[in-house]
Amino acid sequence: MLLSLVYLLKNNLLKQVRSYSFLIVAGLCLALGYFCVPAAESGYEIFTIGGGSRGIYNSAWLGAIGTMLSNLLLWLFGFYLLRSQVSEDGRLKVGDIIASTRVTKLKYIVLKVLSNFVVLIVLHLLLIVAFMIMQLLRGEVTGLSLWGYAAPFVFITLPSMFLLAALTVLFDVIPGLKGTLGNILFFALWIFISIYSIESKSEMWDLFGLQTITPGILHAAVQNVPTLGEPAGFSFGYTALEQAPQIFVWNGVEWSQVHLLGRVIWILAGCIVTLISATLFTRFRTERKNAAKQLIVPPIYTAKSPSMLEPTQKEWGSGSFSLSSPVPKVGGQRIFQLVRYELILMLKGVSWWWWLLAVALIAFSLFVPMGMASAWFPLVLIWPLGLWSQMGTRDKQYFTTAMIRSSSPPIYKWLSVWLAGITLALLMSSGVLIQYGLNNRIPELYSWCAGILFVPTLALALGSLSGSRKLFEVVYMLWWYLGPMNHLPGLNFLHGSIPQAGVYLGLTLLLGSVVYIYEQFRGGTSVLKGRG
Repeated sequence: MLLSLVYLLKNNLLKQVRSYSFLIVAGLCLALGYFCVPAAESGYEIFTIGGGSRGIYNSAWLGAIGTMLSNLLLWLFGFYLLRSQVSEDGRLKVGDIIASTRVTKLKYIVLKVLSNFVVLIVLHLLLIVAFMIMQLLRGEVTGLSLWGYAAPFVFITLPSMFLLAALTVLFDVIPGLKGTLGNILFFALWIFISIYSIESKSEMWDLFGLQTITPGILHAAVQNVPTLGEPAGFSFGYTALEQAPQIFVWNGVEWSQVHLLGRVIWILAGCIVTLISATLFTRFRTERKNAAKQLIVPPIYTAKSPSMLEPTQKEWGSGSFSLSSPVPKVGGQRIFQLVRYELILMLKGVSWWWWLLAVALIAFSLFVPMGMASAWFPLVLIWPLGLWSQMGTRDKQYFTTAMIRSSSPPIYKWLSVWLAGITLALLMSSGVLIQYGLNNRIPELYSWCAGILFVPTLALALGSLSGSRKLFEVVYMLWWYLGPMNHLPGLNFLHGSIPQAGVYLGLTLLLGSVVYIYEQFRGGTSVLKGRG
């Protein structure tokens, strides 16, 4: 029994580790380890106290920073990396095989949770190993203390990652949370937990461990840096420095029973979430039911009914019949028809309440006062997130890539998908464009139009390169939240200046060129070449 569990866990783990997405995230973890441990003369810091102080690069400091950084980032990117493991089994028809075996629902769900948990731990350890190497390279403290790295890993990272692994499976077994809605809800949950961990003063409910680590750091900073006043604050993120940081010594967290009790709570929460997932899991009954509905029954031809493949007398006489194919040949490429069909596919299955809220957003943007525009207008370009994320991924999802490539030149397929995405953006932005036009807001109108071109191009580029909807959804949600919603300079692609809008137009052209070249490379021939 135990041996079979280990074998199944090994197979699940190998399937995830061998994916390109895992290799990309692993590479980013190693790169992050380098950039987050800058030299004193580098002119920037990632974690500073009072705007210009940091701890000496010993094992306690780097272990703590690595733990906080890992929890903040892996809870976002790790979730989107691992959240579709159950759905992927259903898409690849592995679910039918699993459903016919003796694997129980609880056993299957526990295996998925454990395999996701191990992947998250591997990614965290890659970051920690990078921090260890950087500690030796920077040379501020050359002696490695394994306890300095291991203590925050055991007491903070393990419970946090276990709960995250359980949530990746829960969001994948609840039908309403499998797609874009689940991605948006988890993004909102991540923002809430991050803000709570930073602002809260309670160690018991601090999932990311910030309130467990930072009080001791702030106390050591005030005691050792004379220029710091009390209370001192900290900043997490890129901070430019005009001079070398003031360095103090911090020897780590003094762990107590309160810390351990708080960690046990999160482990129990992960176990409860796992049990809920096992209860809700349907053993792929939904997928089998849908597959049965989609079976195509071929028509039965009788002696009195002519066959589809038999040419009529008119076709024989006109010479229009081709012996090579029963499919009539259509001359030329009807690009507008292709755009229309792409829109139909993109909007297929959209529920009535989605349309109701879309119309409400358009009407609201038409009548909202201009003084509130920058706060409310970006909402209209987050609502179609699930539709844009289909761009460049639909063929792979439904295994129709070969059929599409043999029936139409890739450039027309790419262009029709791109124009369909822009049409959707124009439709959702119609109220905003009318508002800006009536109020003679030409710079804002120009910037918004640049955003309309940029967003579908980004969706098509990320979808084509990754083959997955998740990459665009997480990148766009983060970009949209930091830029249009919080007006972070450089990231606001909707309300920037005219020069910044020009930058986004250039980025749109660059992304389009990348997709064009990628399609040409993937097809192994010119993208302009059609079928013969």
